[in-house]
Amino acid sequence: MKNDYSIGRTKISVPPTLLYSAIGKIPDVRQAVTMDAKRPQDLVYILGETRDELGGSEWFAKQGAIGNKVPQVEAKTAMKLYRALNKAIRAGLVASCHDCSDGGLGVALAETAFAGGLGLNVDLKDVPYRGKKRDDFILFSETASRFVVTIHPKDKAKFEKLMRGLVAREIGFVSNDGLLQISGLSGQTIIKEKIGKLKDAWQAPLNF
Repeated sequence: MKNDYSIGRTKISVPPTLLYSAIGKIPDVRQAVTMDAKRPQDLVYILGETRDELGGSEWFAKQGAIGNKVPQVEAKTAMKLYRALNKAIRAGLVASCHDCSDGGLGVALAETAFAGGLGLNVDLKDVPYRGKKRDDFILFSETASRFVVTIHPKDKAKFEKLMRGLVAREIGFVSNDGLLQISGLSGQTIIKEKIGKLKDAWQAPLNF
């Protein structure tokens, strides 16, 4: 695939890339779940273990590094998680769901927050993590098969029952203060930023 886009005298060319397309049928579109946080006081969960896998990540690229540990997909474990998440969605237990891909957990949290116009309060000590423990590694590792999910507090017991035996951990809650607040491994606040400012930064590369 190669795409060119022109706006005025500016031409943007996307380097040729291998493109995979997948199509899935949704029996009932009313059960589709969007990524935006829905309500203050909803609980925030991370599904899937985060590992020290920053090789080729956005964070390492920003630091001028490459890294040797690239994300490895654990297919059997991932499929079990996907099926459990699907059951939770079909049961109406999931308010929002967003994958952790480019940028890892930190970016997924920011996108979940500003998409819904709500804040998030999260503690990294609660994130299931394997590897060298550093705040930036936990925030920006791009380990595959992970999701940020929010649920209503009344659904906590039912949701956790469906996730039994899988890596699923409550890491915070949705707030109405318009801030993304993240506490690091030391217990100190390492990020406290207005979601509007984060959204501006996220949109900046395409704000011609």
